[in-house]
Amino acid sequence: MTYATLSGIGIHTGQPCSATLSALPPGSGILFETPEGLIPARAENVVETLRCTVLGCGAARLSTVEHLLSACAGRGVCDLKVSVSGPELPILDGSAAGWAAVLPQGELTLRELPQPLIVTGRGGAFIACYPAEKLTVTCAIAFEHPLVGTQLARWDGKDYLEQIAPARTFGFIEEVQKLLDAGLAKGGSLENAVIVHPNRYEPALRFDNELARHKLLDLLGDLLLAGFLPKADIIAMKPSHGLNCQLASLLSRIDFE
Repeated sequence: MTYATLSGIGIHTGQPCSATLSALPPGSGILFETPEGLIPARAENVVETLRCTVLGCGAARLSTVEHLLSACAGRGVCDLKVSVSGPELPILDGSAAGWAAVLPQGELTLRELPQPLIVTGRGGAFIACYPAEKLTVTCAIAFEHPLVGTQLARWDGKDYLEQIAPARTFGFIEEVQKLLDAGLAKGGSLENAVIVHPNRYEPALRFDNELARHKLLDLLGDLLLAGFLPKADIIAMKPSHGLNCQLASLLSRIDFE
C-alpha cells in the first residue's frame, strides 16, 4: 500500500527529488530504496553528520533523512519503504509536518533500557538517557545571540503533529555564505528555513521556542536509526546530528537478552 509521494528540492544540493512512502510487513524496519541500491535506516549506515544525517550502503547515498525519520517516530511508524529519486529527501517546508501528515498513526514499540547511557560533545554538549516507564525528551539549546539565548523544548510522546512536527530548520544569517561556500544549503530559502538575523527572525516563528523544538525533532529522527526508541527520560543539551547518531549507535548495540 502506497501512502503518498512527496516532491520538492533538497535543501543542501538544491536538486529536484521525490520520495514515495509505502507500507512494509511488520518487522521490516524502515528501508530507503535509491537508484543505486537499498539503504536500511540503521545507525551503522550513517556516513556523514555535517548539517544533516547522511546514510550510505555500498554505492547508495541519501542525505537529510532526519525529518522523515522523526515523523516516523512521532507517528509510530516502524515499517516503511521510501523509494527516492535524487541525492537527498525533499526539504518540504523545513519541518516534519509534510511527512507526518501523510503517514498513518501507528503504535511505536518502546524497548526497556537496561542501564543509563550518555554521550558527550564539545562545549558542554551531551545527551543523557535514563531508564523510565515511558519516553520523554527534553532538549535545550544555547546560543550567544540576543534573540535566541537558551531555549527549552519537551515532548512526552503526545501531540507530535501539533507540537513538534511543524518546527522548521534554522540558520544564522552570518552562516549562510559559509554554508554556500561549503557546498551546502543550495536549496535553502525562506520557504523552507527560518533565518536568524541580529534583530529578527525571517519568516516569523511558529512557536516562541521553535528552534529548540526543531532540535528535538531532529533528535527523534536520528535516534530512530537505532531501530527503536527506548523507554527513557532523555535530556539533550546542545544536541547535534553527530551526537544524536552516537547515541543511536550505542542503543543499537545494547544486548536486550
